[in-house]
Amino acid sequence: MYRNLKVAVVIPAYNEEKLITKTIETLPDFIDYVIVVNDCSNDKTLDILEKLKKPYHKLTVLSNDKNSGIGFTLMRGYKYVLSKTDAEAIGIVAGDAQFDASYLQPMLDDFIDLELDYVKASRFYHLEAFQKMPKYRQFGNIFISLLTKFSTGYYSITDITNGCGFLRRSILEKVNFEFVQSRYDYETSMLTALSIAGARIKDHAVPAIYGEETSTIKLVPTVLRNLRAVWLGFWRRIYYRYILYGFHPIALFLLSGLFLFIVGGLFGLFLIIEKLWHNLSPTSGTIMLVVLPIILGFQMLLTALIMDVNNEGRN
Repeated sequence: MYRNLKVAVVIPAYNEEKLITKTIETLPDFIDYVIVVNDCSNDKTLDILEKLKKPYHKLTVLSNDKNSGIGFTLMRGYKYVLSKTDAEAIGIVAGDAQFDASYLQPMLDDFIDLELDYVKASRFYHLEAFQKMPKYRQFGNIFISLLTKFSTGYYSITDITNGCGFLRRSILEKVNFEFVQSRYDYETSMLTALSIAGARIKDHAVPAIYGEETSTIKLVPTVLRNLRAVWLGFWRRIYYRYILYGFHPIALFLLSGLFLFIVGGLFGLFLIIEKLWHNLSPTSGTIMLVVLPIILGFQMLLTALIMDVNNEGRN
């Protein structure tokens, strides 16, 4: 228990025989429940975990029947915590010892003092650690983080692919897990689900640790999954937050702006084709029919964006 708050930590593990022991041993003593979910590892991860259960009485080990992905694994851990424990703060720690467990206490302090629903680790504030990250992962993190800001509405959040942190029990109980994807698009889709639930989120600066771990991420499939999650997540968030749960002017500006922008663009394309194929020059009035909808549509889209940014963190 920490500051009168029961604390659980969920650890996803896939082929972590080298580092899972270190991950568990470095957890602070104030954690009440440690739930490790083995995602059908094909090394000795499960054997090691079973042996660790005796000296670590707080440890519970779950094991997936088949390899199901980071999202599925974490959601199974969340559901176990919600149904089998009384923990109010649910932590997420990677099983590869990349997360410095000494940061769990200051993260919990922020979580409690600022009354957050999710305090999330971000490696972007430690430039030295970020620069040590492989270049392709730097680019991928920045690119996906930028797109995810628009998708989720959390414009102040960075390092989207780092999901370590603490979630509040009450917000997890509101999250629709059907919106959350099971593979490496988990972080993006989870943030969308949290946004729909009205969660208050804040970054907490932590360093990255790179050592013996071996990444199992396949770059191209992961990028494609995240792009799909960003696209679906954006429209899902707009529908639930700004239309279904209470109509908001953001939806009006967004949809009207898109309509005008597309109409102007298509009409402009038609005029270009007419000019190239039939050598027909449009009149000034006809050109204005292209320019005005595009300008007006762009202004309405910009207004929707500004209102969305200002709406961050409001329930």
